[in-house]
This record gives sequence, C-alpha cells and structure tokens, in this order.
Amino acid sequence: MDDLVILFIVLAAILWVWAVYDILKTGVRNRLSLSWLVIVIFCPIIGSIAYFQLKPRSRRS
Repeated sequence: MDDLVILFIVLAAILWVWAVYDILKTGVRNRLSLSWLVIVIFCPIIGSIAYFQLKPRSRRS
C-alpha cells in the first residue's frame, strides 16, 4: 500500500512540474497564462489535469 501512495505522489509531482514548465515555456504574456499558472500552483493535481485538458492546441503544419 505504501508503494502505491509513493507512486501516486511521484506521478502527481511529475504532472505538476510538466504543467508549470509548459505554461512557462509558452510564456506568461497574458492574463490567461498567468491565471493558469496560479491555478496549477495552488491546485496542483486538479489544476494540472484541467490545464492539459483545456489548454489551446498549438497549430503545427
């Protein structure tokens, strides 16, 4: 049981770091990006999941 909790914590931390990195990589140029950064920092798990589900998709040709 302890191993499962540790795995969940590690995966949640990786997701959180990835979300913060992605927000900072795209640049905090507007209020929307700043809002996402605040949400992800104060609500790490739910905020990260919401960010990756709702973020605008980049256009690649």
